[in-house]
Amino acid sequence: MLGLNNKYAVVPGWVPVDKTGGGSSDGISLKNYHQAEVYIITGAAVTQTAAVTMEQGVTVTTCTTALPFELYYTTGMMLKYDGASTGVAAAPGETAQGAGGGIMTINEDLGGILIGHWDNVTAFVNDEVLTFSGGKLAVVDGIRYNEDIMVPTALAAGVDTFNITQVLDVNKIFMVPINSSMLNEGMDCIELVIGDPLTPSLMVCFYILSQPRYAGLPMQTALYD
Repeated sequence: MLGLNNKYAVVPGWVPVDKTGGGSSDGISLKNYHQAEVYIITGAAVTQTAAVTMEQGVTVTTCTTALPFELYYTTGMMLKYDGASTGVAAAPGETAQGAGGGIMTINEDLGGILIGHWDNVTAFVNDEVLTFSGGKLAVVDGIRYNEDIMVPTALAAGVDTFNITQVLDVNKIFMVPINSSMLNEGMDCIELVIGDPLTPSLMVCFYILSQPRYAGLPMQTALYD
């Protein structure tokens, strides 16, 4: 059984477009859904930091109140290593840099396997030295893999934003999970806001809505409140 139009609905936030100047996505209503996943897919690199925030409101056209969130996901990777100088796992947020210049930010060190984000466009090479920002040394075992996984990043309390940055975030997917319980009393509409990336930057934004409050086809609209 298909999930589309049964378990979840897909709604555009903006179609693929040059987001020079930044701006807001189309607003959607969560009146008929408990959960929204808000996606951005990036194309070309930006030339300055473009901050991503969320807003809420009482209608889809009046979302102007900040919507706090604590977590987002982005395209990740995995990398194997061996010959570590210590058995102590690297801490989340540490970086690991290959001798050739490849860099990743670590989400989790499983002891021989790193899960995290690739931070530049330089490849990791088998058997090169891997230097951790926390002081550990190891040797890369193979090359990066599972580049399609979505890795979570927790935000510090009160931050409520993340950045799409130059070079690092070419051809990546970002996702902000929003539950209807996160919205203020009386508000059930949301939108995503992105800062100005300066140069022509092709991006797409869309919502995947799930946990519908009402069963049956067609699924209830999110375009109107």
